[in-house]
Amino acid sequence: MTVLEALIVDDELPARDELKFLLSRQAGIVVTAEADSGPAALVLAAEHQPDVVFLDVEMRGMSGVETALTLRAVVPDALIVFATAYDDYAVKAFEIGAVDYLLKPFEEERVAAAVERLQKYRADEWAAATQRVDQALAAIRAHIQKLAVERNGKIVMIDYRDILYAFMQAGAVTVVTGEGKAVYPGTLSDLQERLQATSLVRVHKSYIVNLDKVVEVIPWFKGTYWLRVGGPDGAEIPVSKGQIKEIKEILGLK
Repeated sequence: MTVLEALIVDDELPARDELKFLLSRQAGIVVTAEADSGPAALVLAAEHQPDVVFLDVEMRGMSGVETALTLRAVVPDALIVFATAYDDYAVKAFEIGAVDYLLKPFEEERVAAAVERLQKYRADEWAAATQRVDQALAAIRAHIQKLAVERNGKIVMIDYRDILYAFMQAGAVTVVTGEGKAVYPGTLSDLQERLQATSLVRVHKSYIVNLDKVVEVIPWFKGTYWLRVGGPDGAEIPVSKGQIKEIKEILGLK
C-alpha cells in the first residue's frame, strides 16, 4: 500500500488536532506537516511536497480558496480535500476543485472513507483529478487580484496592480514591485497563466511586464524594442521578436 503524505491547514488548533488524530487511525496516510494559515501552508507545502492537502475553507486572512489557488503552483500534483463547518460548502467544494470534502465536526467514518477514496486513485486517475482541480479553480482565479510571494522569509500578498515586472533567472521567478523584489513559488508559465486578462503580459521568454507601468518604448536594432518600466530601478526589458506585434498593438504603436 502506498503511504500518502498529508498537510493539514486550519487556523484553529482543536480542529487540526482532531483531524490529525483521526488520520493517525487510518492506514496508508501520514500527516507530515500542519499549518495555521494560508501563507504558512504555502511554505510548508513547498518544503514537504504533500500528496494531499486537507484545507479549511473559512480561515481568517487568506481564505481556503485563495490558498488553494496558490497551492496549485507550489504542489501541482497534490489533491485537495476541503474541510468546512457548513453544509453549503459540501456541494461547492466540488465546484471549486476539491476531490472530496469533510464536514466539521469530523466523523471517523467519513475521514476513513475520504482516505480510502484517495488510496484508490490510480496514477492516471490522480493526474485527471489534479486537472479537474485546475479547471475548477481557473473559473474563480480572475476574481482574486492578489499574488502570494515570498519576501524576507514571509509569504505576503501583493496586488497585481503593484507589480512592475517579473523575470526568471536560474530557474527561479522574481517579482518586482515598488517595494522591492520577492520570489514567486512557481514557473514563469504558471505566473503567465494566472495573470491572464490583466495588464501583465509575457513579453519575452524570461520576462512578464505590467504594461500599465511602461514609461518609455525604446526602438532597438533590426526592429526590436525594449520597454522601460517606472519604478526605483527604471528597468529596461527586452521584447522578443515573436511578441513585438502584439505589444505594439496593445500600446497603440504603429
